[in-house]
Amino acid sequence: MRWRPELETGLGAIDQQHRELFEALARLAGDLEAGMPGTLLDEPLAALARHLIKHCQTEESLMKEAGFPGRVAHANQHQEVVLRVRDLQYRRMKGQAVGRDALVELGAWLEQHIGEADQAMAGYLRSLHTA
Repeated sequence: MRWRPELETGLGAIDQQHRELFEALARLAGDLEAGMPGTLLDEPLAALARHLIKHCQTEESLMKEAGFPGRVAHANQHQEVVLRVRDLQYRRMKGQAVGRDALVELGAWLEQHIGEADQAMAGYLRSLHTA
């Protein structure tokens, strides 16, 4: 669940937000592994949700402005991951534990999304600037 240079899209603002997402996820995972009580995980989980929502809004604005043809499918993927994080928050509110497996799955989802959907979006956006 660590940022890797091969996830770079070449879009500075997007890459910075991706790094921030991985940092927020790693912070949450570290707190969980350190045995932090569940109620103290609420803020790192909320920080992750805030970073994620801000990032999705940024990408969706860029895709809309550029007329990216895969925009709807990409936005649907964003909705899916936001719902996953919101579900974790809901489970925490109900007093349920957030498991490491859920964070590993979230990290894997982010890596796959960045490696495929975000790279496709970035390629399209870069092509507009070179045309």
